[in-house]
Amino acid sequence: MYKKLIIVNVAVILLVTVVYIFGYYFINYPVSFDLWEMVKGCQLQYLPAVFVVTALASYLVSSLDFKKLNFKSKFLSVFPFLNTLALAFFIYIAAEGFTKNKKELTKQENYYIKEAQKDIKKDQIVMRYTGGFSLPVYDQATTRKIDSIGKKYGIISQNTGCVIDPIDSKAQEKYSEMTDPYLEKRNGKDWKESMKKEMDELKKIKNHRNK
Repeated sequence: MYKKLIIVNVAVILLVTVVYIFGYYFINYPVSFDLWEMVKGCQLQYLPAVFVVTALASYLVSSLDFKKLNFKSKFLSVFPFLNTLALAFFIYIAAEGFTKNKKELTKQENYYIKEAQKDIKKDQIVMRYTGGFSLPVYDQATTRKIDSIGKKYGIISQNTGCVIDPIDSKAQEKYSEMTDPYLEKRNGKDWKESMKKEMDELKKIKNHRNK
């Protein structure tokens, strides 16, 4: 009898641990699925405290005089039950976080789909990048020339700041899915290399003059 109860207890503890770790992914969706990052990010050091609380509660309940069972049998029966409640709580938190982020992602994706449709009509595709606040590398005249090269290819650069939002970054993929084929059709297959080459040539000229 004890052997079966011990197996049940170990199985429940392992299940709680797995759900606790993987819950980090669902709460922070749509972060990339990386097991090592989940282990580091879920703050696993707090999980033993959960088991201490359930063990203490199981001890107190098992100390009560009910049924014709000894303390060990009662403890091994109550402990997995309380851990199952903890398991249900972790699942609820993970499901709630996933649902919330999924709705927000869908909302952002719909926004970028509309933005892509609008920008394609205007022939001005926005290339977003994160860079925070930095001093300009080139003077205004050179910066305008670099921007004009981008506009020639239907591109406008936009600095979105230094904070990276996983939901917004994932949603931007919808924008790229719609605008990339348009830009390839507009500019040709290797348009990115051509645009980069023109910009690099301009920067080389400017750097040479500054020497």
